[in-house]
Amino acid sequence: MKRQKLNQCCQRIKSALSAYKHLILIISVISVLIDVFFIPFTSDLLILFLTLLWVLAVWLYKFEGRVSVGMALGFLIMCPFLLIFKKEAIAEKAAIWTYMFLVVGITQMLIELRKNGENL
Repeated sequence: MKRQKLNQCCQRIKSALSAYKHLILIISVISVLIDVFFIPFTSDLLILFLTLLWVLAVWLYKFEGRVSVGMALGFLIMCPFLLIFKKEAIAEKAAIWTYMFLVVGITQMLIELRKNGENL
């Protein structure tokens, strides 16, 4: 009974936010890029907020875990080049976002495995 109410609540939230899903995706991606390249300090609260915004976009678009892992690989590929060009602060933030996207992606993949009924 409780699970059914939770599902109904999630569906209502999803239908209310579905009109804004493009905006949420664009804001989350642009905000992460702004955080990496333009904000000179590291804020744990900002990282948490933007990660939750990304999770919301993933939930609305029903992205697979591969999308988040692909974002992580993109930031990981940038790190050596940023270090070569002496941009250590930006490379550190890119590494932080690599970790965050990997956490989200692996969590998504584990949830997908559980939904498909596959054993780990």
